[in-house]
Amino acid sequence: MSRLEERYRLLLRLLPAAYRQEWEDDMVAAFLESMDTGDPETTAYLADYGRPSLSEAASIVALAVRLRLRADTSPRSRVWGHAVRLATLMLLLTHAVMVTGSIAVTLWYAGKLAWLPAPAPELTFSTPASIWSTTWHLAGYAWLPAYLALVLGYRRVAQAVALIAIVPPAITVAMAQAVGDVPLTVSPWAMRLVDVALLLAMAAFPHGAAPVSRRPWLLALPTGIFLVALPLFSLQAVEPALRLLDWPGLLCTAVAVAMAVHLTARATGRSTRTLPWSLAFTLLAATALVLRAATLPDFLDQAERTTLTTIAFVQVIAVLAVGVPLAVSALRALRNVPSAPAATPKPTTPS
Repeated sequence: MSRLEERYRLLLRLLPAAYRQEWEDDMVAAFLESMDTGDPETTAYLADYGRPSLSEAASIVALAVRLRLRADTSPRSRVWGHAVRLATLMLLLTHAVMVTGSIAVTLWYAGKLAWLPAPAPELTFSTPASIWSTTWHLAGYAWLPAYLALVLGYRRVAQAVALIAIVPPAITVAMAQAVGDVPLTVSPWAMRLVDVALLLAMAAFPHGAAPVSRRPWLLALPTGIFLVALPLFSLQAVEPALRLLDWPGLLCTAVAVAMAVHLTARATGRSTRTLPWSLAFTLLAATALVLRAATLPDFLDQAERTTLTTIAFVQVIAVLAVGVPLAVSALRALRNVPSAPAATPKPTTPS
């Protein structure tokens, strides 16, 4: 067995055992055939030093997510699948709400909304200096159609549109940091990794059908814009202290508040079938904490690093204070869900 085959078989271990037992050899044979260049020396070199491409790895990860969380597996897998879909929708909704609200704020900064008070001079909008800056700003708005496509059941369309929101900002940040226009920081890359994880999590959605009721999720978008995004941006514009709340901080705050509301609803008995929601909030809390921890080193070179670090620790404590009890309760409830798999379904065609 070549080193290349060993690496590919190791990657295939992400797939469920039953699926791997039936399809692994065929998938390995197809992969090795695709790596055959026709040149014996090149093929021999790839056999020793080659690795599965990023696109191949992403395909296997997406297939693993789709197989492990689909509805015809064990009851416990179905609960986790529902939780992953809820967490994905909530995080994607957050993206859509924030970028849509930012359109109005951008128009305000540019002086296009004459009926509003003029923004502070330091907030005056300036035209992006390069085509990449313009692309970065426009690409971010792709989260809105991605969210709508996913809610309406067009998972592949949502994934394709989400790529538009991920790739241009990543290229922009890489170019800006490479030429020294902006300092080398962790924050933009940590956020891009979260976005990539969000993209992969979309594989848990069944193709061609919405996994949850469409009406509440469609109504959540304008509700979030008017009740969260616009007031938040307005407060940050007029209150300098609130500008210290960055994206990881906003995520921590939003998750902590949402978990508190969820726990309150559970305690008052007004919510039923809450286990998937509890697990979804637990996943979001873990994501927020990882993102917050990964971006802390960027505060070291800031003039207000003491204040920023203090605010960050308060955010972490708030998420832990609400998230730990919720996670413990959810995991205890999960133990009562049968883990025995259902009848083994006929595998789908391997990708």
